[in-house]
Order: sequence, then structure tokens, then C-alpha cells
Amino acid sequence: MKKNLFYSLVLACVLSANCFGGGSVIVNNANQSALDSSALSSVLVGKKNFWEGGKEVQIAVLKGNADADAKLKEVTGMDGNRFKNHWQRLAFSGRGKMPKQFNDVAELVSFVSSNEGAIGIVPSGADASSVKVAN
Repeated sequence: MKKNLFYSLVLACVLSANCFGGGSVIVNNANQSALDSSALSSVLVGKKNFWEGGKEVQIAVLKGNADADAKLKEVTGMDGNRFKNHWQRLAFSGRGKMPKQFNDVAELVSFVSSNEGAIGIVPSGADASSVKVAN
């Protein structure tokens, strides 16, 4: 009985987004690009630098938020430190621009809302009414 309960809880956790953090990827409302998981990953790791409409990708990340970090790892396969190191290598080699870092969720959402090429990751429960949630 206890074993079945344990497996049920594990399954519920796996199926629940809250188990791994409920962060969301957000983009500017004007963004018309296809936003499947493969496209999001390509954008966030710097393989795709321009959206379909020609706007340059501008990545915004939130510092020190477990939900946002969990979503980043889910989409890119990298934790926050590895993601930062990855982008430092790209920036120093001239193949990309460092993501903009924010301490405040509202500032990150405002940045994405006011920049057509912007993409960011916010924690669950963040007010994302002024932007498009990509996932």
C-alpha cells in the first residue's frame, strides 16, 4: 500500500509543472515566430539570433530565482551558472550578446513588453499580462 502511494506521488510530481518549477518563457506580443520547445531552445542558447520578422533576439534573465532557473534548465538543459558561462564564451568570442540580467520580475516583464525582439523567463505567478507566454 505504501509503495503504491509513493509511486502515485512520484507520478503526480513528474506530471506537475510545479514539481520542477512553474516558470514560463515570455516574448513580446509582436513576436509572430513559431515558439515550440526546439525554437525556444535555439533562441536561448544563441543558435538563432533573429526572429522570423527580422528583429534581433534580446534575452532577459532573472537572477537568483529557483522557478526561472528550473524553467531555464528545462528549456536549455543548462542551469543558471552554465548558461551564464555559455553566454560569456559567446560574447567574448564576438558570436553573441550577453543576456540582460534583472533582479526584479516586473522590470524583466516590462523590458520584454517594450522590446519587440525580447524573450525572458519568469517564475510562476508572475504578472505576464502585457506579454505573450510562449509555453
